[in-house]
Amino acid sequence: MNLLREPLLHFVLGGALLFAGYAGLEREQTDASGLEPVRIGEGEVRWLKETWANQWLRAPSTQELQGLVADLVSEELLAREAREMGLDRNDTIVRRRLAQKLKFLVEDTSGLIEPKEAELRQFYETNAARFQSGARVSFTQIFFNPALRKDAFSDAKAALAELQAAGDTDLAATVGDRLLFDAEIRDADEQAVSSMFGPEFARAVFALRPGRWSEPVKSGYGLHLVSIADTSAAEHPLFEEVRDEVLQEWRREKEKDVNRDYLVRLREKYGVVLDASAKELLGADRVADAAKAP
Repeated sequence: MNLLREPLLHFVLGGALLFAGYAGLEREQTDASGLEPVRIGEGEVRWLKETWANQWLRAPSTQELQGLVADLVSEELLAREAREMGLDRNDTIVRRRLAQKLKFLVEDTSGLIEPKEAELRQFYETNAARFQSGARVSFTQIFFNPALRKDAFSDAKAALAELQAAGDTDLAATVGDRLLFDAEIRDADEQAVSSMFGPEFARAVFALRPGRWSEPVKSGYGLHLVSIADTSAAEHPLFEEVRDEVLQEWRREKEKDVNRDYLVRLREKYGVVLDASAKELLGADRVADAAKAP
């Protein structure tokens, strides 16, 4: 009975009752709000640690990890309150990020599909042109710079006549102007020639016959005389030689199909309506294209 008169016991019991009452009040407030609290689990912490390690090439310290968690909590709280206030509505950046995130998720599902060998071979046969190696060419070019010459075309024609009369390829080194590219180009495909001199020049060069100097050929720099040394035709490789490339192309096509089909289902689910004012701006011939799936 003397124990019941102890002031220390009264203090402990009173504190326990006060703590229980505060906890109950806090629960009532949380339940009344109906909001799910921000939860940080093992997965989030592991993700923070891995992200830090990938960037800084070391694990974060305890203090740094605590800071990362605090930043994540702050970001989640601010994001939730922003959504609650409707700040995500009619926001182009937010809309695009959400659409992009969903698009990535949809594309990831296409990567789970594996083709059968027969299907992959059929894709290869149907798209054979994609996998053939392009024609290649080796040539010598002599450059005539219009910025340095009064009449680059006449000078090029005069040099051509001199080359044809001499029949000496060493003469090519003594005529023409300097260019950032070498005079001799070896074993280049059309894309490589196009990247150096432009597509018009590349098409003209691949149409030339070996063994003679060409008429002046125009590039993005000026005029050129071109002599083809050697050409090799496009080759059609065996399926086994390009199987990895075929699989990569098949997956890209499958990704496009999955995206298209998913958008079709979304259009069927939500519908698309163009206001009269929008139709007027688009024009009658564009309305159907804008409203239908890609």
